[in-house]
Amino acid sequence: MSFSISFLDEPLIYEEDDPAYVAAAGKLVIGDWEEIFVSSLYLWSKEDYMAQWMHAIRSMLNGSEKAALIVEYLGPDAGRLWWWPMYRVGGSVYLREQILFFDQLKEPFSLEKAFSFIQDHRAINEDGYKISEWSVTVSEVKEFAHELSI
Repeated sequence: MSFSISFLDEPLIYEEDDPAYVAAAGKLVIGDWEEIFVSSLYLWSKEDYMAQWMHAIRSMLNGSEKAALIVEYLGPDAGRLWWWPMYRVGGSVYLREQILFFDQLKEPFSLEKAFSFIQDHRAINEDGYKISEWSVTVSEVKEFAHELSI
C-alpha cells in the first residue's frame, strides 16, 4: 500500500525505565517513503492517536483541503505538537512533517479547531526554497481508509 499510518507491533518504550514516560513507535508510509515516529502516551493513548488519524483522513476524503495527522501530543502546556499536515490539491494529497509551536500562533491552540492552525499549502518557502513534502493520490488514501472501514 502506498499510504498508511499505524503503530508498530513492538513493545512500548519506557524512558529511563519510568512508567510515567511511556511511548509507542509508529510508521507513516507515503508512496515508497517511510517515516518511523515515536508517540508519547503520557496524555493520549494509542487509541486516541488512531481516532485522530481517522478523523483527519475522513475530513480529507470528505472534501477538506487541509487536515493533519498528529503523531505526538503532550497537551497545551508542552508548547508544541508534532504533526503531518495534509493538503488535498486536485487528485493528490501532499504531506509534510512539522512541529507546531503554540507560542507562534495568533490564538491559543485548541484540539477542537486543530486544522484551523494549518498554514495554506505552498510549495516554495519565503526564501524561495522548495518545501520538503511527499505525495500520494487521493485514491491511495481512500484505499487505506477502505481497508480500515473508515
